[in-house]
Amino acid sequence: MLAPPEEAALGLRRAMVEVLKQLNRDEMEEPNVPGLEIDELRSLLARGALPLISQGDTVRALQVLLGNGYARELTDARYAWTRGRTVQNRFTITTAGKSFLLQSITRIGRV
Repeated sequence: MLAPPEEAALGLRRAMVEVLKQLNRDEMEEPNVPGLEIDELRSLLARGALPLISQGDTVRALQVLLGNGYARELTDARYAWTRGRTVQNRFTITTAGKSFLLQSITRIGRV
């Protein structure tokens, strides 16, 4: 049985907020080579508040974030010294994404 639409929407919103939190944290901690690859993002989410978020939910959340201009994809290959390798397709937060994240955090009352 599928979850009611409201529950599915709430789950997607939670996933979007968690993805934005990770992208925002990455931007603050890694200013030289911004952005997280999908596997890096999944690994961080698995250790966070929503450890059971699936790969599909992560991809779906990223698609919505990209579509709404809250995140953007970076495709330029760059060597990241902190990762010890070249990174390519990765995602980063936008100014609109930061605004949405701040509103979401304020609304639920936690950081």
